[in-house]
Amino acid sequence: MMKIEKFLDLGAELETQVSFLYEKIAKLAEDEAMSKQLLKISREELNHANSLKMGKNYLKEAPDIFIGVSLDEEELNLGLQKCRELHDRLQQNLALLPSLKSILDLEKRFEKVHIGVSVSVSDNHLKQLFQALTKGDQNHVAMLTGMISNIER
Repeated sequence: MMKIEKFLDLGAELETQVSFLYEKIAKLAEDEAMSKQLLKISREELNHANSLKMGKNYLKEAPDIFIGVSLDEEELNLGLQKCRELHDRLQQNLALLPSLKSILDLEKRFEKVHIGVSVSVSDNHLKQLFQALTKGDQNHVAMLTGMISNIER
């Protein structure tokens, strides 16, 4: 079982990496509106990272609220590996559509992690934090799904 401090650190790193990926993918979009939407999502991902960092500060004040919470380090490390792989493929001029599909898969993965933690956490403030992150992921999934549908038409 992973310590919550490490979970929050890895989560913040993941959200930051995903933000950078969105910036790179935005540069691939020829459609200006799509590019702006991807950059907006990038900023939201940075906000998610900052929220997780604030959660770590909150943890310092109330360390006992995570007792009994089961966290999957392997899932976060796999997410980081997927981010690195997508980054490498973007460096090799990956096209827009496969890039969007890859980041959509990442968003779905993060949504599951956030839902799992929000169910496990007993503290109301942290529960709200992870529920907000889940909602953000769901919004990003919906936006990416719409973008992909538009391109495939």
